[in-house]
Amino acid sequence: MNSPIPSVTAQPVDADRVKRRRVLELSWAVGVVAFVLVRFVVAYGALAKYDPLTVWIFGILDLGTAVPYAIGTARLVTSLVDHQPQAAARWGALASACFLAPYVWIAWAGRDGEFPAVVYVVVAVLAVCLGFNAVYGIRRRVRDGRRESVQEATSV
Repeated sequence: MNSPIPSVTAQPVDADRVKRRRVLELSWAVGVVAFVLVRFVVAYGALAKYDPLTVWIFGILDLGTAVPYAIGTARLVTSLVDHQPQAAARWGALASACFLAPYVWIAWAGRDGEFPAVVYVVVAVLAVCLGFNAVYGIRRRVRDGRRESVQEATSV
């Protein structure tokens, strides 16, 4: 007996959808890398007078984690849309670690008081605001993706 309500269990994804997801994932990664480069320029301008080596390491770490972060968040969304909680947990852990790594580096590197207190306040505020924005964006994309999946399932 067919139910008028589409199933919410994990479903196979068609080839067109996979291709569209990969294009969106790549464009998201390019956007994240561009944002990281701009953030590095701003961070270098603000912090280089205290310890330029720490800022360069921050930039290298930030750039090195940008692509894994972007892929992790994109696949976290698709895993949640596809109702795959174990995959979502793995991608979420990767994205979280990549997001936090540069901020943890700044906190650890400046532990000896190399930076004034205002630097730590700004870094903490940035981490909280950008983290909130990331969670909000992920929730919105999951909601939109699930709505799209239901529409596709009901139009068949």
